[in-house]
Amino acid sequence: MNIFFRLISYFLQRFLLSLLLLAFLVSCASTDKRTTADDSLQNEMASYKHAAWQVDAVAENDAINILLGEADMLIEKKAFNAATDKLERVLRIKPEYAPAWSRLSWLALQTNSPKRSVQMAKRSNSFAFSNPELQSLNASFIREANKKLNKQ
Repeated sequence: MNIFFRLISYFLQRFLLSLLLLAFLVSCASTDKRTTADDSLQNEMASYKHAAWQVDAVAENDAINILLGEADMLIEKKAFNAATDKLERVLRIKPEYAPAWSRLSWLALQTNSPKRSVQMAKRSNSFAFSNPELQSLNASFIREANKKLNKQ
């Protein structure tokens, strides 16, 4: 009987030690907010100045650069319709300019036009065959637009 109590005491000590160790590990766990892929997408969607939209000043027309700058200022002021007009003027000058189509896709998302956003992103991708960063950005716009379409 004495051996039985020793065994019980031994296992009870191990169990309590395990609980103490578990409590210690839990208290050491980080409480920092983790960012998920959806969070980073939302942050990316909130920002309109994407690296993929950078203008190559040497290769582009001055009128395009001016219009893009004006569109950026209008976007900062949340004048999305006026910014859309500027970008459409860019596309009249250079219809195959993929970053302008991509910006229009972003603007369509901001104005709750997900169907138009998908169309613009696909058009941008058709011209962005040599720009994987822009294609990836457009894919994120398409995903976000599809989420909005599925909620409707």
